[in-house]
Amino acid sequence: MFELRPRGGGPAPVAVFSLGRQVLPRTAVEEDPDLLHAARAWLAARGSRELRAVDETGSSICAERFTLSDLGSSATQAVRKVITLAPSNAELVASLGCFERVIACEDSSDSPPETAKCERLGPDLGPDLDRVAELRPDLVFSSLSVPGMERIVTGLRARGVPQRVLAPRSITDVIAEVRLAGADLGVPDRAEEVVAAMEAEAAALRQARPPRAAKVYLEWWPRPMFTPGAACFTNNLIELAGGINVFADRPGASVEITPAELVAADPDICFVSWCGVALEKLDPDNLIRRPGLEALRAARAGRVIRLDERYSGRPGPHMLEAARIMARAIASL
Repeated sequence: MFELRPRGGGPAPVAVFSLGRQVLPRTAVEEDPDLLHAARAWLAARGSRELRAVDETGSSICAERFTLSDLGSSATQAVRKVITLAPSNAELVASLGCFERVIACEDSSDSPPETAKCERLGPDLGPDLDRVAELRPDLVFSSLSVPGMERIVTGLRARGVPQRVLAPRSITDVIAEVRLAGADLGVPDRAEEVVAAMEAEAAALRQARPPRAAKVYLEWWPRPMFTPGAACFTNNLIELAGGINVFADRPGASVEITPAELVAADPDICFVSWCGVALEKLDPDNLIRRPGLEALRAARAGRVIRLDERYSGRPGPHMLEAARIMARAIASL
């Protein structure tokens, strides 16, 4: 539920969003069509690409499929000044050999090493968008890979800042976004080299998979428990590693589950890959000792593995390293 605060003040009408339906006051949409853009961004951050906006009576306002290109805006000149607003986007620009154009990034970007010299704009879910506008970038690479980032995309739009919005749901999407970024930056040939390397790595992983897929649980966060759902690129990584996500049937990109649901899913192996947590601070024993998971066979057998979130949680050229790490663990079962 969201309060829609009018720019000129006055009573704030309410909007209610879910993946299946978005309820908006018709009058508010007529007065501010950007509300539909905000609804699309909210949906994209949760893995959906289908808008079903209705008014208070349930009558349709807009029903359509949309693309991420609908959410961004093109650069108006050659792209020489770039801002990245997600660690995966910084790595993408670097893979294209263009990081020298990056003038600022959000706080959690740590690769390539040159990020240390960039101006920092604040946390990934709350960068200083006024400062972004002041820097007058030719293009911002924004993201909708995490719920909450829709506020950034809509905030950039409100400030008239050109942006390429990235939110891949599969390796195929990542490859398409590499090509889009290559076109934006004027380096399409380099983009094709990155794509070719990723495709070759994926093919090698696919060929090495065991004949029987292992049931895999990957944990984004321990309390409450979050895991990838149907609309997450991580499913592809698990498949390339020789596994299948036990919650791949759940709608959305990231879904909350209960200990009882995990026990019922009965994975063969579990990976802890908590968002924003360094590899050395990941604690497999947290899952093994967690109340409610006493009957989880994988935990009892010690089949809980650390997985660096810099690979599993950053959709880009380095993501296949997560598949390699999982493949080694699955091969040892």
